Amino acid sequence: MIYISNSLPFILYISGLELDPKYMNYEVDFNSILKGIKKYTRTLPLNKDKNIQLHYYCNLLLNKGRLTEIPKSKIAPFKNYKDYENRLLKTLQRLVNNADSPWRKSVRYGLVTTISKGYDAAACAAIAFEVGCKKAVSFNMPQKYANDCGDDIAKKLGYEIIVTKNANSYLNNVSFVEAEFVSSGELGTGIVFAAFENEFENSVVFIGTRGDKLWDKNWTDYNKEFRFDREIFSDTSKVENRLKAGYIMLPLPLFGAKQWPSIFEINNSDEMRPYSVGGNYDRPIPRRILETRGIERKMFGQTKKGAGFNYRFDNFNRISKRMSKKSFNSFRKFYLENRRSGLNVIFPWLRFLWHTKSLYISYFLKKIGIPMKSKTLTADAFPNPGAPSYLFNWGVSKMIRRYEKADIEKHWLEKDHSGLTTGEQIDG
Repeated sequence: MIYISNSLPFILYISGLELDPKYMNYEVDFNSILKGIKKYTRTLPLNKDKNIQLHYYCNLLLNKGRLTEIPKSKIAPFKNYKDYENRLLKTLQRLVNNADSPWRKSVRYGLVTTISKGYDAAACAAIAFEVGCKKAVSFNMPQKYANDCGDDIAKKLGYEIIVTKNANSYLNNVSFVEAEFVSSGELGTGIVFAAFENEFENSVVFIGTRGDKLWDKNWTDYNKEFRFDREIFSDTSKVENRLKAGYIMLPLPLFGAKQWPSIFEINNSDEMRPYSVGGNYDRPIPRRILETRGIERKMFGQTKKGAGFNYRFDNFNRISKRMSKKSFNSFRKFYLENRRSGLNVIFPWLRFLWHTKSLYISYFLKKIGIPMKSKTLTADAFPNPGAPSYLFNWGVSKMIRRYEKADIEKHWLEKDHSGLTTGEQIDG
């Protein structure tokens, strides 16, 4: 039997397989996609010597019980900025037409874009508007987001619907939404976007993921393998939430990423000099996208901020402050019931502290006013063996239970149409 799904918890539920409770590298395995489509970890170990296969950036052919990877079609290098922009817009228009096609019987997708005062989300919003998007969302609270809110840019672009919300609104949930954002092998980076779940529902969502690398003219590791060096967070945390709400993430900067070298050349070409401002925060392509659409230079791309956080380097107390009360109580119970002991605690902690010593030394020195640059961690960095190492397994267990409940409800509803009375259904 072959099970294929973009949800790990669903495959575990439907197959009856289980995670290996002693295995601590699931987070590293999922984040290995940052090493590129040729070097990521392809096999995840499960309990009782079972395993599951991962497949990225390919088509799959299932024929007579055999699964074969089919490579994606090749794309030509981009010649110049206009070639890049024209191909981007044409591709997006085809995608939008497909998403909203009247031939779609169940769902016709709408369009939504994220926006901020940074380069990437703002450029996404400008392009999205050009292909028909009329709704933009941005964070305006808490204070760290207030000065990064992109509502003024959205108005200038012509957006008809602009929704602003508090990035911490997920803390009020009672539906274990945190489980959705830690059960995909990456611990919660996108959880703040749960605030816009209703706005995202049944929509294509434009987002600026990886623009900080693809559109950075100073980035040196431009490649054709989707390799993102000096990164430790894969940003895959939205998978279960996306499946629940039925939205499609569209990380616009990744368009044409197989030809990243030519994108880099365009960014550093003579034609883009008028849109280069110098310094470490310099992205000519998104700046040209915005400035040629009427957005003044001073309105965006002034300081690098970004949205979201990750539980990876938290301790138990800090996690309690960054989870809703109901979710944390559930997680605490799971943590206490599955807590490791003895050498299973000591050795992982020694390994973790050795690999991250530079990061923590830098953090504490900064607290007392002594600046120090820490060593950059990569996708191979050993995960935190403390409380964060239980989040993935907790999240997966909650999601399996949700799929199980949905399956029970589905069978109950099917019986509802079989002529049985309500009383008979309940008793059964």
